[in-house]
Amino acid sequence: MRRPVLLATISLLAMSVAGQAFAEDVNLWVRTSSAAVVQGLADKFNADHEDKVIVTPITAEQMVMKLGASIAAGAPPDAVVMDLIYLPTFAATDSLEDITSFIDGLPYADSLSPSHMRLGTFDGKKYAVPMLPDASTIAYNKDLFAQAGLDPEQGPTSLKEIAADAEKIHALGDDTYGFMYVAASGSWQVYTFTPHIWAAGADVLSEDGRTATIDTPAMRETLALYHQMWENGSTHPTTRSGVGNDAVSAFASGKVGILMTGSYIVNLLTSQYPDVNFGIVPIPGPDGGESSFAGGDALTLMKGITPEKKEAALAFVDFYMQPEQQIYITEQAGMPPRTDVAAEAFANFDERNLIAYDTLAKARTPYTFASDELFVSRTGPWLNMLNRAIFDGDIDGAIETAQQEFTRILERTNP
Repeated sequence: MRRPVLLATISLLAMSVAGQAFAEDVNLWVRTSSAAVVQGLADKFNADHEDKVIVTPITAEQMVMKLGASIAAGAPPDAVVMDLIYLPTFAATDSLEDITSFIDGLPYADSLSPSHMRLGTFDGKKYAVPMLPDASTIAYNKDLFAQAGLDPEQGPTSLKEIAADAEKIHALGDDTYGFMYVAASGSWQVYTFTPHIWAAGADVLSEDGRTATIDTPAMRETLALYHQMWENGSTHPTTRSGVGNDAVSAFASGKVGILMTGSYIVNLLTSQYPDVNFGIVPIPGPDGGESSFAGGDALTLMKGITPEKKEAALAFVDFYMQPEQQIYITEQAGMPPRTDVAAEAFANFDERNLIAYDTLAKARTPYTFASDELFVSRTGPWLNMLNRAIFDGDIDGAIETAQQEFTRILERTNP
């Protein structure tokens, strides 16, 4: 008599287990420079969700190599927060999960950082969303501007104006310089130099990233103005060999008038160097206009992620995109990836943050499948061109060689 009851009980238990939703752990890789903020967001998400996001920091310089190796071994992470410039490379090798329908269904889809969305798109499919963007900008010392007879509230609006202002500031004294940037790093130079070209309506690569467009009037004029500032002594001498910290220290000392930098500079100066009287302006072209390099991180899912993990990972995306988390990102000295909540996110912060942030909507990033070889390498064509043109004055030869080398690399690396 007990057999039917026992069988019924077993059947009910089986149905219960079959219908039960099990919590998922999403393994998320992130470069170390962004790990603290991402971990904070994951902690907030994990506290209110059965699914958990497990953050694994990876040294930035090793991210691409380790990710490539994990894909080759058939054991990639579930998702990655990576430098957006590498998105086209991984998308072109069919390593990323198509999340087009998810993105298109977001009510705030039109407010996501445009450059991050562009680099996360390949062959019409969308593979990534912005997470921790930043943008290049210009900081200028208002006190030095006033001492040099310049308008401290206006700031420069063209590269020609920057060159003229820098010379006047340098005339204040031999130990005072008008202009500074980080010349020894290809990453820095693509971050702060290319916006001059974009602001002039030109580019260094075609829209699809497959053709070099180095040889333009905008490039020649920009390089000529940089060379002019180097030759007349307006540019700080440490520019040629220094790193980012050297540039910030020199500007904070009150001995540099104009600094090519990033959006982070506002919170850095106000917190660590509160006595520096500075302004923020967008990066202009030789004759005006404005642009910026959209940098920072985007979140992408790896091809082969299970449907359950995909659902959990996308729930995390929608979670950190909500206004409360956008404010948290800002509190951690970041920039919100949603442009429609910028005013709310920055409401309790220095208003100069918004000047830098507003350029994100018109910022660009080179769309390329060979970013390291073209722009980052210390022996690559980008850095070689800039050094040869700016410091040696061989602008024609530098541009001609760069155009040839860019073309050679692109022909080999284009998918």
